[in-house]
Formats: sequence, C-alpha cells, structure tokens
Amino acid sequence: MKKNLLKTIYNFGGFAPFHWLNREKILILMYHRFSRETNPFKISSAEFAAHLEYLAKHNRVLSLAETVALLKNGKTLPPNTTVITIDDGYADAFEIAFPLLKKFNLPATLFVVTDFANGKCWLWTDLMRYVLTATTRDFIKIEFEIGEKIEVELTNKNQRIELAAIINSRLKKMPDKEKDLKIKKIAADLAVEIPALPTAEYAPINWRQAQEMDASVLKIESHTATHPILTNINETRLDFELNSSRVNLETVLNRKSEHFCYPNGSLNETVWQAVKNNEYQSAVTTEYGFNGKEANPFLLKRIDAPAAIENFAQSVSGFEAFRKSSS
Repeated sequence: MKKNLLKTIYNFGGFAPFHWLNREKILILMYHRFSRETNPFKISSAEFAAHLEYLAKHNRVLSLAETVALLKNGKTLPPNTTVITIDDGYADAFEIAFPLLKKFNLPATLFVVTDFANGKCWLWTDLMRYVLTATTRDFIKIEFEIGEKIEVELTNKNQRIELAAIINSRLKKMPDKEKDLKIKKIAADLAVEIPALPTAEYAPINWRQAQEMDASVLKIESHTATHPILTNINETRLDFELNSSRVNLETVLNRKSEHFCYPNGSLNETVWQAVKNNEYQSAVTTEYGFNGKEANPFLLKRIDAPAAIENFAQSVSGFEAFRKSSS
C-alpha cells in the first residue's frame, strides 16, 4: 500500500474496525534491536515510544506468562490481547527499550542467549555484519558448495549490512560446524580478524541488568545457550542448548524459566517436542500471524513490529494480515 494512503488511513482512525474484528485473537509482537536515533535496521526510541503509546490506547498488553496461563486454563482473554517480545538480549534492550516499557508500565519478554550474556560468544549472525563493515576490501566473492556464488562490490555501510543478511540466509542452511568454518574463511579472505568478544555495537546485556529488568516489567526467558539453528544440530546438542540455558537463567534470576524462543524461528516436530520435554510452558516462532485460542503453546506465531507508526498500526490491527490472506 502506498505510504501516503497508509498515513491517511492511520490519521483518520481507519484501522479501528480491524482491531474490533481481531479482538479475540492474540497478537505477539517481535522486536530485535533498538537505537537512540533513526536507524534503518533498528527501532528508534521515538518509534518505540509511539508503538507503546498506540498499544496502550488500542490493545491490552499482557505478559507472555499470563497469556499462556490463560490459554492453557481455557480462560477468557481480554479483547486485543497483545504480548511484546524482544529477541537475543542486546544491550540496547536495557538501555532503550526497558526505560520506555517502565514509563508506559507495559510488560514484555526478553529472550536471552545465555552464553552471549555470559560473555562467551558473539551472536553468530552479527559476525558477517562486523566482517563486511570492518574490511577495507571493496569486493567480495563467496562460493558455496552447491555452486551458488555471491560476487559484489562493497560500498556504504547500509549496503554491507544488507549483504550480510543475504549471506546469513545462506549460512543458515548449512550444518552448524560448516557454517562456523565458512564464516572464518570469509573473514580471512577479507583480511578481518574477529575479536574474541562482541564490539560495543553488538554487545549483550549483563546479568545485573537482566536481574533489574526481570524484577520489573521486562521478564527474561530463554533463547538457547549459543543461538544455533536448532534444525541443524543433533539431539544431544539440542538438549544442551535447551537445558543449559534454562538452568543458567533459573540460577541468575532465582525463579523458574518457562518460556522459549526458537533462533531464526527454525523448528520441526523434533525440536518443539524437545522444548516441551525440557520443562518449558511455551515457545514463540517467527511464523507470521495472530494466534487463536486453540493455538499450540509451543508454536506461537508472531508479527515483526514495523518502525513507522502507520505500518505498525496496520500490522497490530490485523489489517496487514487481512491483506495477506486476501492476496
């Protein structure tokens, strides 16, 4: 839909009927990164504040734990029940999102990669972003085993970050060990040495911050220990990723950790059954959509939160889902 038309619909309250039509469905919003200023790859503090103001007016924001408990017990949920989730556990969740959630007194869930917060690893998806923005080379050529090639000039930072996403999408299809070796080879070819720990731009929260958030409106839950693609690892590693992250969180937070987020949304029946068997009560995916009362609590759909308020309103009202189903 054209931007000007979307703004007009938003300004005149045109999404209100869709809020009413979707009042019995559960919306789970998905966020990742935040910034103080406008950034094409992150949600700015001003944009997030506008989102929260809109939700406070039009939706009923509940915690993930409360929503799942109501679902499992067959209880009636408030109209337009909405859950706010943030993935990964970057420092900007504490620095930018947390103060605004407190200001609006809205609950949310932050899914944390525990070894990332422990200072033991990068989130591997950031490695290509780092390598491509740090290299002084102006051309990249990558060959994958199936004959696929990526050959492109490197220009500005935004283009390099967009290219990193393309490369990551290909790396996500590879077995975990092969993926790690490929990243190291690309870094070597581009003459970039990857630091042992993430640089400030890619830094995680620390456990003191996690405890502070968890004691307030932003509850901390599991996003694995090291953020692998769970369908690309064996069952022993899968059990480790699910169990060790849960135990780590329970030790730090001094409470049960019962909710999970699949890295990259990648799962199959083996994976979600393993999540269930590891004492979790729910798990969220990246599959687009609202959730009905009959939803499997281990296959909960989410909707990515667009930055611009008119796009955000289109998504949270259900108008965008209606468009997708009608096309």
